[in-house]
Amino acid sequence: MKIKKTIVYSDPLNEDFSGSKFKNVPLPKKYKFFVWRPIYWVFQEFLYYVIAVPIMWIIGKIGWGFKVKGKRKIKKAHLGRKGYFIYGNHTTRADAFFGPVGVCLPRHAYIITSDNVMQHRILLPLLRMLAAIPLPSYPEQVEPFNECIRKRYRRGEPIIIFPEAHIWPYCTRIRPFPDQSFTYPAQLGAPVFGMCVTYEEHKILKFLKPRAVVHISNPIYPDMSKPLGERTHELREAVYNFMEDTASSLDNVEYWRYVYKPKEKEDKQD
Repeated sequence: MKIKKTIVYSDPLNEDFSGSKFKNVPLPKKYKFFVWRPIYWVFQEFLYYVIAVPIMWIIGKIGWGFKVKGKRKIKKAHLGRKGYFIYGNHTTRADAFFGPVGVCLPRHAYIITSDNVMQHRILLPLLRMLAAIPLPSYPEQVEPFNECIRKRYRRGEPIIIFPEAHIWPYCTRIRPFPDQSFTYPAQLGAPVFGMCVTYEEHKILKFLKPRAVVHISNPIYPDMSKPLGERTHELREAVYNFMEDTASSLDNVEYWRYVYKPKEKEDKQD
């Protein structure tokens, strides 16, 4: 497939190529991470399943032609009413659609997002209903945030995390990411699934941009006999290795090319 665009990068941890200009707007100090009332729940589920899911499915199919491989691995894990965590690479804004509608249905999935969702402050209650769990902006919000994660998990709701944090469109490599976000399942003893998006060329309409293929790993469980830090790291390594193995497949076509170039050192001032 012909390379559409070449991106030069120097910082795989912090650079973002989504095209969005984020504003550093913190959450309200009294932001409620978890809301549950009967009427609220009915409206939330109606909004999610009747309106949002069909729209996300249509956008995902028309825009990316996505398909899922390995979804049955979640069913075969026999999780019952347990929740679970999904960790995926971040190669398109539509990643937020692939997991909830392609992998997690019929469950209502939630996505841990950056607090940059606050640039859409008017929509924040709506985003909370649909899927978003924003990261805390203040130290006093950390415990309510963690409690929200625990409640979502105990309610059997999948939680999706993109540990790479930044969007690199059509990237065919897995970028480095820290252990930190794997602390949640390591503390809860929760099952984890890796999710890796690759891209394949259309068999007939080869002039179209590549279609997204979502791959799901076998369940990965934390070893609760080990210290928290050790089992957190083991979860990270298992997910990273799955992503690396999947992304390195020959079927993963390069549409945007990413070229590393280190930053030039600034000349020292006299």
